[in-house]
Amino acid sequence: MLLNIQNIYKNYGKEPMIVPVLKDVSLEVVQGDYIAIMGPSGSGKTTLMNIIGCLDRASLGTYLFEDEDISEMNDDALSDLRLNKIGFVFQNFNLLSSETAQENVALPLIYAGIDKEKRNQRAIDVLNKVGLQDRISFKPSQLSGGQKQRVAIARAIINNPKSYLPMSLQAHLIKQVENKLWNYLNP
Repeated sequence: MLLNIQNIYKNYGKEPMIVPVLKDVSLEVVQGDYIAIMGPSGSGKTTLMNIIGCLDRASLGTYLFEDEDISEMNDDALSDLRLNKIGFVFQNFNLLSSETAQENVALPLIYAGIDKEKRNQRAIDVLNKVGLQDRISFKPSQLSGGQKQRVAIARAIINNPKSYLPMSLQAHLIKQVENKLWNYLNP
């Protein structure tokens, strides 16, 4: 089992102004599953995705990632899990404006301790895989929206994570990102 979420609750605020966002959410995902979390604005989709991505913690409930209890992990362990096992594609892509496409894609490899020559070559290889070989030295302001999305996808797949999370995307974009991820991972 890749993800096993049981009876998750998430509340914000303090007494007497507690705002419940998630109530008794359960979800099981095995390797290879494709899921979409959908609902109206304010229903807790982003909060759940943040918990799945280990960017936030549940107030109550159990979350196991590959049978490891997330609630027992310290911040360093969570950071390692995000770095090595989860690939994020954010809605606004979260690219660093002062860095090139290659530098944006290589960023997770810096945190992974990969030396500069290897991370630069891996970034180039992944950018080639997503069809951006001619945009390697371009900064985000020089890229189209679709090209920025592919840079974000390249950054998400560079460490070969176990799961990919397109965060807070509109429904039509989720399928588009999923199709691109599938094509890049299964040539």
